[in-house]
Amino acid sequence: MATGTDSSTIINQGDNGKDYTAIPPDQGDYDPPKADKGSAASDDGKSCGTNAGKGDSGNTGKTGKTGGTGGNGGSGNQISIKIDEMVGHYVLHTIGGTGGNGGQGGKGGKGQNGGDGGNSSSHCSGGAQGVGGTGGTGGTGGGAGDGGNAGDIYVNYIAGTPTFDVLIKAGVKGTAGVGGGGGSGGDGDPAGGKGDGGDMGADGTDGINGNIYINGKKQTS
Repeated sequence: MATGTDSSTIINQGDNGKDYTAIPPDQGDYDPPKADKGSAASDDGKSCGTNAGKGDSGNTGKTGKTGGTGGNGGSGNQISIKIDEMVGHYVLHTIGGTGGNGGQGGKGGKGQNGGDGGNSSSHCSGGAQGVGGTGGTGGTGGGAGDGGNAGDIYVNYIAGTPTFDVLIKAGVKGTAGVGGGGGSGGDGDPAGGKGDGGDMGADGTDGINGNIYINGKKQTS
């Protein structure tokens, strides 16, 4: 007759998901960095005929890049044990892996600088610089990794009065990444405002609880 030892530990646990820690590079300056120049002034004989135009307004900076997604937690395996006699105390744990955390979003790009004012003439002043572009919105944070499912454990024995320490725990989802910072405004008259921060990343999902059965009876923890 096969007999179990007086103590045994079975930990059926999935791997934890990897956290995403790298931050995407900033979007940098707008390309081209300066908006178009205003129209030049022109004289009408000995007086100013047409005033110089103001430079064009700068465009909004580029949106930051999205952060990386956290890794999913691993699921536990299915374990089946059949033995004639069990003696002593047994630890039976089935645990899903924890989801990884999402990465931070990248910083938004700088707003385009306002265009130069148009050239002056003999009797007309030069134009004003254009309005600076607003900084780009920060990138969305990376999504949270899902928690892993807890696996199943089946224990069947014929004889003995063993005791059991049972734990059933699904993996918990990770934390979504925060949004990146807004880009700085472009130079101009007036200068552009700072961009908005990016949104939080997508939420993850907790894993599903597994089961532990001892001689066909479902256990709770």
